[in-house]
Amino acid sequence: MTIDRRLFLKRTGSGIALSTVSLNEVFAQKTKRLIGAIEEDPASINPALTTVISSFTAGCPVYSALTWMDAKGDVHPDLAESWEVAADNKSYTFRLRQNVKWHDGAPFSAEDVKFSLENITRKLHPWGRNAFAALSVVDVVDPRTVVLRFERPNPFVLSASTVSIAAILPKHLWANQDPVQNPHNRKPVGTGPFILVDNKVGDRLVYRRNPNFYIPGQPAFDELVLRVMPDGAARVAALENGEIDMLNTFALPTTEVRRVSRLPNIKIASTGQAAPTYLCTFNLRSPQLAKVQVRHALAHAIDRGFIRNTVMPGLADPVIGPVPSVLKLASKNVADYALDVERAKRLLDEAGFKAVDGRRFNLRLLFPNSDTRAVRMADIVRQNLMTVGISTDIVPMERALLMQKGYSDGEFDLIIDSYLLGPDPAIGVERLYNSASIFTPARPFTNNSGYRNAEVDKLFEQEKQAVDPEKRKAVYELIQQKIWADLPILPLFSYRGAEAYNARMVSGVFDVADGSKESFARARPV
Repeated sequence: MTIDRRLFLKRTGSGIALSTVSLNEVFAQKTKRLIGAIEEDPASINPALTTVISSFTAGCPVYSALTWMDAKGDVHPDLAESWEVAADNKSYTFRLRQNVKWHDGAPFSAEDVKFSLENITRKLHPWGRNAFAALSVVDVVDPRTVVLRFERPNPFVLSASTVSIAAILPKHLWANQDPVQNPHNRKPVGTGPFILVDNKVGDRLVYRRNPNFYIPGQPAFDELVLRVMPDGAARVAALENGEIDMLNTFALPTTEVRRVSRLPNIKIASTGQAAPTYLCTFNLRSPQLAKVQVRHALAHAIDRGFIRNTVMPGLADPVIGPVPSVLKLASKNVADYALDVERAKRLLDEAGFKAVDGRRFNLRLLFPNSDTRAVRMADIVRQNLMTVGISTDIVPMERALLMQKGYSDGEFDLIIDSYLLGPDPAIGVERLYNSASIFTPARPFTNNSGYRNAEVDKLFEQEKQAVDPEKRKAVYELIQQKIWADLPILPLFSYRGAEAYNARMVSGVFDVADGSKESFARARPV
């Protein structure tokens, strides 16, 4: 007898067509398969080098890190089974799990941790460069023990040692090679719960259960499938029809959250510990945007309240300042740029861009074409700027092209994209404003606006030296005031993630700080 469990449940509803015994016998013979969707083909399947969402979605089931963070913000052991923190927060000793193997069968050891943190995380990862900037050395005590030593106190090491920032790579496949050109960016070898066995571009990614996974009983699924589905309506229809089991927050169109939540057996999980935020980055190399009056004018012209209520109703929160309010260091003393079209026009006049026949200048706005939220925001921004005489060319791009043309080549005036600004501003925020994060050639998700302020740079250095939390908060207050006055980036809103899953098919899913970084190790068939 051959019966597909997903199809059977879809057609029979309660499952009364077969006896419980015979049904269990049939299902026991079938592959336990978990099916989700990804909104685009990932340019890379390696979270150790990028912060692109599709790379996280595709790579987190494959790779592991020292720790993982749950949806409440609590940190748990992953490759590290335990740790000790020195009283001065300048050294962290991690005890690693026994008998861990890479997917190619090679043994995992402390040398892999040392190589990854020293050569990849602190040098190349957009968040890791700040989170581990003070890392002086990783000492290998023995094959199962490492000590991370920092030049100054680093209170957020545990939350930064997760797969989204500090994924551990196999030294034997990455040492003495160019990390960017390494073929394992597309053919990953990790220690995670699933092994990537097939990557059909434009169709699906197929993963097989890792039989040597280091946590007993995990993963419970034999196979993980992520279907490549650029169209948001098609993804929702597939969930509704039982063709897929789950959608993370980037795959689930926000406008559908309320309706989907009312569907039979569909549950909604909420994540957002990493302060996900949509930003509009201004290119300060642009002759128009180089003038602060123009940047202020755009802030007064763009109706961010309408954007929040239209694009992510009920899930979006205002962001006043460079640090979202969900983070403890967020300022409560900076004033918002209120919606004021007439003031925007006056500022543009003062900047020397007076309207001629109702027109002032043209801007080029880039955004990822797979992000339905960004698509809607771009159109709203275009309409808003039209009211003050600014015409906007909206340019949707595939992620790989946006990374190259927009972020690396700097061929943009505005970019709308989603960023994770947590779990601490030193990790998610500083990289966007410190001039030390301006690189040649440019690197995505760093200081791509080209913003330079020597006072802000000095304050970032002072913040790193502040051991007392209150002193650190005081420094960050000054940082936020200065950046908000200069406004190299306009935050559009922060949001809470909404993930959907079929509770008749799976449990234990989306229990992490950010649903797009789910490993599915703890997911279980129902």
